[in-house]
Amino acid sequence: MRHGLLVYFILLLPPIFWAGNFVVGRAVADTTGPVGLAFSRWTLSFIFLFPFIIKPLWQYRKVIKANLVGLSILGILGVSAFNTFAYIALQETTATNAIILNSFIPVFILLISALFLNESISTKQWLGVFISFVGVIAIISRVDSEIIKQLSVNKGDMWMLLAALVWASYSILLKYLRPKELPLLLFFGVCVLLGICFLAPVFYLNPFDETAIIWSPLNIKAILYIAIFPSIIATLSWNYGISKIGAAKGGQYIHLMPFAGAILAIVFLGESLEFYHLIGGGFIALGLWLSLNNR
Repeated sequence: MRHGLLVYFILLLPPIFWAGNFVVGRAVADTTGPVGLAFSRWTLSFIFLFPFIIKPLWQYRKVIKANLVGLSILGILGVSAFNTFAYIALQETTATNAIILNSFIPVFILLISALFLNESISTKQWLGVFISFVGVIAIISRVDSEIIKQLSVNKGDMWMLLAALVWASYSILLKYLRPKELPLLLFFGVCVLLGICFLAPVFYLNPFDETAIIWSPLNIKAILYIAIFPSIIATLSWNYGISKIGAAKGGQYIHLMPFAGAILAIVFLGESLEFYHLIGGGFIALGLWLSLNNR
């Protein structure tokens, strides 16, 4: 393979760890607010990262200053918005639903690239987009005609689609806004810091009237997990892989999440795999295959 097997192996890590993030987020949804969980997660992640980036922060200060706007956009999208929206979603929907809907990210990447970056999209790819959209409708409607007629969809599912759109935008913008001069770890650390700066006033002003986090052993373990594995290891792996093989190709790895996530949700949350999950997931998978294999 052109980029070597290591890149493709590294890209296996994010979907597995991110699936765990959804399961953990759902497990603590009743005892942690979404903004508080996101802020705690990234603050702890930055504490872990800080010893490794303190010297490079000073060394590359001019590069950071020159690219502050772009870095801020990436920090807001990849750190602040996506995770907060996902945790809001998990307040009202199941981890299984959220993970499957998250698989729509590669289709969003394709659509954004076609609409705003003038990338060509074939009839086969448009068909794939349509089929994937049918899969999304199947999941948010539970294949229930009454829900479709009444437009009574789960708000959590809609928040998850918004989160997926945000992450797709982040993945595309990585190519254009990430300063090539910055080492990968420093780049990530700066994005985390800027994301925290955006989340901090929302957390402290608490406009959504969230209740304070209950610091139970479960919640402490949950925040430690999401601060290390989905936050640091998975994001660094994703940024590295996308920088090597591109968002369109690397984005395909996202649809590995439903398989890992469904197993984790069934084992740890007692969720069940419903018929509409299979129908919707199947349509999304078929749509992805058509959209991203344009031959």
